[in-house]
Amino acid sequence: MRRWQAVLVVGVAMMLLGEREAEAQIGALVSPGGLAKAHASLEGIRNCLTCHAASSQVVTTKCLSCHKPVAERIAQKKGVHRNVTTDCVTCHVEHAGADAELRPFDQRRFDHAAQTGFPLDGLHGSLTTTCAACHKTRSFLSVSTSCASCHTDSHKGALGPKCETCHTTAVRFAETRQRFDHSRTAFPLVGAHATVTCLTCHPNNVYKGVKFASCSNCHTDPHETRFGPACSSCHTPETWRTRRVDHSRTAFSLRGSHATVECATCHVRPAMKVALPFQTCATCHADPHRGTFKQDCSACHTESSFQKGAFDHSTTRFPLADKHAGLMCASCHKAAPSVAVASRVPPRVPPAPRVPPAPRVPVAIRTADFRGLSTACASCHADVHRGELGTTCESCHSARTFGVTAFTHARPRPFFNGQHAPLRCEQCHTAAAAPAQLPTATVQTTARVRVGFKETSATCASCHRDVHLGQVPAQCETCHAVDTAHFAVVGFSHERTAFRLTGKHVPLACEACHKVETRDFPSGRGTARRLAGIGTACVTCHEDRHDGQLERTCETCHTTTTFAIPGYTHRNVRTLRSFFTGKHLTPRCEQCHKPAPARVATLKPVLTYRVATTCVGCHQDVHRGALGPKCESCHRP
Repeated sequence: MRRWQAVLVVGVAMMLLGEREAEAQIGALVSPGGLAKAHASLEGIRNCLTCHAASSQVVTTKCLSCHKPVAERIAQKKGVHRNVTTDCVTCHVEHAGADAELRPFDQRRFDHAAQTGFPLDGLHGSLTTTCAACHKTRSFLSVSTSCASCHTDSHKGALGPKCETCHTTAVRFAETRQRFDHSRTAFPLVGAHATVTCLTCHPNNVYKGVKFASCSNCHTDPHETRFGPACSSCHTPETWRTRRVDHSRTAFSLRGSHATVECATCHVRPAMKVALPFQTCATCHADPHRGTFKQDCSACHTESSFQKGAFDHSTTRFPLADKHAGLMCASCHKAAPSVAVASRVPPRVPPAPRVPPAPRVPVAIRTADFRGLSTACASCHADVHRGELGTTCESCHSARTFGVTAFTHARPRPFFNGQHAPLRCEQCHTAAAAPAQLPTATVQTTARVRVGFKETSATCASCHRDVHLGQVPAQCETCHAVDTAHFAVVGFSHERTAFRLTGKHVPLACEACHKVETRDFPSGRGTARRLAGIGTACVTCHEDRHDGQLERTCETCHTTTTFAIPGYTHRNVRTLRSFFTGKHLTPRCEQCHKPAPARVATLKPVLTYRVATTCVGCHQDVHRGALGPKCESCHRP
């Protein structure tokens, strides 16, 4: 109701006042503020709906109906509006007064490189806060990024539209001549070219169309094209002087060590005036072999290494194989005394006009003697056997290792089998340090000498210690064999001794009877297993269970089969015939021979064997002696 009252009041006021004056007054009452100068033509209450909807909201489509170029940029996603997704009033605020800024913009925070793709660097850096210096109109998209859009082309288009090919923003255009980066062109300036002034190559400021494909475009060819147009095969831009020559284009290609030789070593006179001979090596090099070989040096040597050549030793009586193959020639062919010869380097030719000849300088060269060298091993290697095994070293050694890899004794015997088979030579043939004269040495050197191969004893005691300390003869093979581990006893037989093994003695191990003792043995005092001097009586090994009551001939009652008594017949049966009758013939031993305490604490109780033969010795006298001691007078067993 109040709203309609306000409208009514406004209507009445319009009727009372003049129409134009009323609009101005009402507009001032309704508007939040004056419009900017750009929108001044839209002032007044009649123009509100030009931008606003009936609901008082600003409609984006109405803004774009007037600002059609902006609508096109939004649609094309160009310019500052390329990413717009909100209403216009989000950034552009009206009714802030005639002098208000409709386009708020912080020039200092604007990233020109990221937003436009045109960085303001170098001398352009001062323009970051003065947009109007380049953007003369309200549209920023209408400005061209070409240099000519702002700068005057002093070359008048002769060098094309891309000024950045030669110019940069780092220096002023007038200073480009002194600070121009020629590496950005098709002809970078290197070496002596870098010091040449611009006008030397660009007279009259002509920069386009300058020829540079060939050196002769700028330089005069002193060789008159005799070496072709490629001057760079011999010359470099550093000094214009010849430092590198493609010698493969000449009749003498430089390979191997020749490639590192300085030009002046051979060309002591101008190469263009003096032709050097090169048909044979002797033209430049002295012959250290003193004419021993008639062929040219290249038959044995190569340019890669003058010390070790490519000589095929298989053409001689001594082909090089295995460890001999890698030896240097001088290892066997020793150097002869040095001789003085006239230097042949560089070779001499008739002197050219006005060029004095260089003097021949005597130099000392080392020579090597290849004649009459023996092929015997002893000619190079010291004979550590001192001739004991002859001179045919190859019967045992080879050039692969010079060690004995496989040797078979001339007289095979069982001695070389079993545990002896894998032994190394030095385990039996011992070595000693002694002076040995190497055949090619001038002084004696100490070498390991191995002698005594023929005199090496084959007896066991020559290598092995007598563990029996002289108890048995020295013929160890009588009991031991090389075919068993640790030379175990396999050949001994107790049948050859005074004590034959029978019954339960047969499976016994030797150490069951032969104990380790420390005592005096035939070869001296020591510790060994006792083999000799052991008693054969049973009590030597077995305990006397009878406590000495019986004689020590245990075999009278016992045997080695069981050691138990299978059946015993009293030896005094005949003398006591009257006693051993009837029931006295059937009782067990212990019924008459009662147990008695042992006299020795370590023995078990034993039976009493010495017993009385009277009846009362075993039986109780029920008559208590009334009838006398002779029971047999009335009783019978």
